[in-house]
Amino acid sequence: MASTSLSPTLLTPYGYSSGSCGYCTPSGTRSVKKESSKYGMETDQMTPQYYQGLVDRGWRRSGNYVYHPDMARTCCPQYTIRLDALHFQANKKHKQVVNRFNRYLETGLKPGDTSPSPGGEPVASGSGSGGDKGGQQPSQKQNSGLKKGKGRANGSDKGGQRDVLRELHAFEVGYEDSGEAVHRFETQLVPAKATKETFELYKRYQISVHKDEPGECTMRGFGRFLCSTTLITTPIKYAEGVDTDKLPDKYGAWHLLYKIDGRLIGISVIDILPSCLSSVYFIWDPDYAWASLGKLSALYEVSLAKRIHDAGVDGMGWVYMGYWIPDCQKMRYKSEYSPSYLLDPGTNVFHPLSAKLENFLKLHPRGYFPFQEIELEVDKSSKTDISKRQSEERPSDDSDEEEDEDERPTKWPSPPPPSFADPKSFSEAEIDQLLVLINQDSLFQKGRTLHKISDLQFNNPTGVRKEIREFVAAVGKDYIASAKGSVAGKAILFFG
Repeated sequence: MASTSLSPTLLTPYGYSSGSCGYCTPSGTRSVKKESSKYGMETDQMTPQYYQGLVDRGWRRSGNYVYHPDMARTCCPQYTIRLDALHFQANKKHKQVVNRFNRYLETGLKPGDTSPSPGGEPVASGSGSGGDKGGQQPSQKQNSGLKKGKGRANGSDKGGQRDVLRELHAFEVGYEDSGEAVHRFETQLVPAKATKETFELYKRYQISVHKDEPGECTMRGFGRFLCSTTLITTPIKYAEGVDTDKLPDKYGAWHLLYKIDGRLIGISVIDILPSCLSSVYFIWDPDYAWASLGKLSALYEVSLAKRIHDAGVDGMGWVYMGYWIPDCQKMRYKSEYSPSYLLDPGTNVFHPLSAKLENFLKLHPRGYFPFQEIELEVDKSSKTDISKRQSEERPSDDSDEEEDEDERPTKWPSPPPPSFADPKSFSEAEIDQLLVLINQDSLFQKGRTLHKISDLQFNNPTGVRKEIREFVAAVGKDYIASAKGSVAGKAILFFG
């Protein structure tokens, strides 16, 4: 489905719900209480352009499920964070990670090693297959490089500062400046499809890192979670004459594979959208825990976004790193990448992630606080008033929900979640004009395929209209197709 004119965004409301939380608890476990509150919907298909608009307003997808946390009530507020890839500033940790990895590729030495592991005749990074490495020790050239820079590449910008993103590719197959190395390292950008190779690494990772039971890791679950075909692929227009050999040719869902000597060691699950690279998930080989592959993959994603921009896609320039959670250690690392910006969930405006903003949110991990008020440097008593006002809007902590299901529909809250509208604010006439698709196959048939709400009869019209009002309140009236106005670029309500 390449034509967005025949493949519009289709959204089916799931509704407001509460479930257990995986951020409040140790890895591999979930909270007992159902305090992770969100609004969700499902999509069979969605254009990258439409999804870009959603992520810019705090939404995320997991497979074909698209959701937005209730930032005033959820137990762990999840802030949309984005990194400016065009002005990325590497810190000391990032430089150390690149040094360590390049040193290993060049010499075969891991941290703490005094001699390389067996095998090690250097091979050119652009040469053929690299599984058989012979039995020689590192060459004099390699040892010389090790003494000077411990695997550091000779990349620097005009000001004499290290160009870490360039060093990242120092020993990677396919780059003209790549040097000789003991290990053959390559990356491959492929459509997000489930294969035996990617699934096996996913299974090892989930069992070792997230403590999943082997029976919980299935090819079907992997495919649904991280290999979704939800995003409609649309061509990326690059400048004429530029080399796009290692760049995506379409917007959509991709896997960036990392391989050493032909062995898959990491998978960046990413969405390529018109203005950003959206990081979905990262899978890494437990045998390479020493390499900090998570940090390394983030740098590769920054590099990819920048290279897409430099190839003529002017709108590209951001890496959306998912959600940032101030009091969750395993999510807080994202603020280490600079310059980063945080979305105010009440205004949908991005603000620089300053130390003041970060520290305030860490001290107030629950509830919604307008960023502008935080940044005004109000006095201590005013800050207390802000906290008090927001805490009164949160649900009490004496809930004793004990149901086994992970997530269940719950009543729409009052007041609505930050940035959401009040469902009662829409007139009956506005709801009547919304367009509905009943059968997806009819998109490709001649004749009328879309219906107005007013043309349809429901067994429970009150309940259906209530559900539709909440859907419009969450997504936004201007983002949903109506009989009054253009359908182009908007989502169609789908009752399939």
